[in-house]
Amino acid sequence: MTGHTDVIVIGAGHSGLAMSAWLAAHSVEHVVFERGEVANSWRHERWDSLRLLTPNWQSRLPGYRFDGPPDGFMTMTEVIQFVTRYASFIGAPVRTGITVTSVRQDGDGFRVMTHEGEWHCRAVVMANGAHGIANVPALAASLPASVRSLSAKDYRNPGRLDDAGVLVVGASATGLQLADEIAASGRAVTLAVGEHIRMPRSYRGRDIQWWLTQAGILDQRFDQVDDLVRARRVPSPQLVGAARTLDLNALTARGVRIVGRLVGLDGSSTSRGSRGRRWLFRIAQSAAWAVHRPGSGDTNAGHARIGQLRTEHHQQEPGGPGDRPDRAPGAWPRLKRRAPRDRELASRYPSWPGL
Repeated sequence: MTGHTDVIVIGAGHSGLAMSAWLAAHSVEHVVFERGEVANSWRHERWDSLRLLTPNWQSRLPGYRFDGPPDGFMTMTEVIQFVTRYASFIGAPVRTGITVTSVRQDGDGFRVMTHEGEWHCRAVVMANGAHGIANVPALAASLPASVRSLSAKDYRNPGRLDDAGVLVVGASATGLQLADEIAASGRAVTLAVGEHIRMPRSYRGRDIQWWLTQAGILDQRFDQVDDLVRARRVPSPQLVGAARTLDLNALTARGVRIVGRLVGLDGSSTSRGSRGRRWLFRIAQSAAWAVHRPGSGDTNAGHARIGQLRTEHHQQEPGGPGDRPDRAPGAWPRLKRRAPRDRELASRYPSWPGL
């Protein structure tokens, strides 16, 4: 099959459909290719209890708004219905079940190869999302065969995990929510924490997203960012789709064990580093990004158990925060001076408690 059109949009999620709406509004001939169904990622690559982190008043597409409580948070079922109804509302030319295998420049346009044939177009819009491939650390390949490893894309609910302790790696929005849900199921949970952003759900009676919108932060263009590479790597905020703040303190109160960043595996052990400490965890039954070991009922064996995680703590030699090799023992890190742009933003948008 060979086809020709002006624009090919890859992905029939909310971004691809929004682009389709604008192309149609300007009478631009186009087609939307989707490897699965409309809203495919929301249907098949999210956990059951996930809610949007943005309140409903922010959930809008060109010419279309979510019809629900403005301060609520959409469930996955509502997200799927919202996106699917929008595709029908705008009459998007979506072709489902079409997998794009390559995109190559071809003269003044592009050649798009699919599993069903070749297409030619003047422009291509990549709307297939930023998280299509799970970012699983390479060290996961060194986990013992007895340890089951799951990515957040594979996790659905605690009921699909065996009755064992769980190690969640990563403490941004996803890691916090999974740790909270799994701990609520009665399992012992350890959370490996690396770089993260703490943010209150509400401040002075307003949702944090309202403040970010009013401050203009959500409207900032990529060419207005001082360090674009850094901005793209900033972790997502520690938020949950509910009118409550979920952070490390709340998880600690629930009984979740908080440890440092995962840095490697040592034989049958998992080592974690944090400022001033290196934590060495000897895995007996379980680990996860979500990671857990199925099918062991031995809950009393071993020493210093966290659920079914056997642990050992190893204190590094004293060296002050960070234990940096280029820093004198006991020395505190030098603070980077704010650039004029940073000082201007700080004066315009004072920091909020908890940030």
